[in-house]
Amino acid sequence: MDSDDEMVEEAVEGHLDDDGLPHGFCTVTYSSTDRFEGNFVHGEKNGRGKFFFFDGSTLEGYYVDDALQGQGVYTYEDGGVLQGTYVDGELNGLAQEYDTDGRLIFKGQYKDNIRHGLCWIYFPVSPATAHFALRQSFDSSQ
Repeated sequence: MDSDDEMVEEAVEGHLDDDGLPHGFCTVTYSSTDRFEGNFVHGEKNGRGKFFFFDGSTLEGYYVDDALQGQGVYTYEDGGVLQGTYVDGELNGLAQEYDTDGRLIFKGQYKDNIRHGLCWIYFPVSPATAHFALRQSFDSSQ
């Protein structure tokens, strides 16, 4: 999802406030080659924004005080999609995951970015038929 490098700003395109921090709509490129495009308020992400990660994946949603809040969409480098609820930048709550063809492959809960509780994992039976589901319980304390 994100790089192992520390997120250090390398370049800012857009308006800067009096302290030289991104303010308003900006594009910030980090030393990890990750890039964020979105709204900033005095250096913190606030409002709609999208991360473009070094591996080709993206994360889009609404940021409050530098953290993703509410509904977010993570798109894997292969085109698969994870839609979920974020609290303080981490997946917490209902999430659904789709494969590259748009078929549902996971539906369930996350807690602190880890599958948690009762979840359904969907498997294609064949390209011409529906999926079958496996109900599974995840316990993040193990």
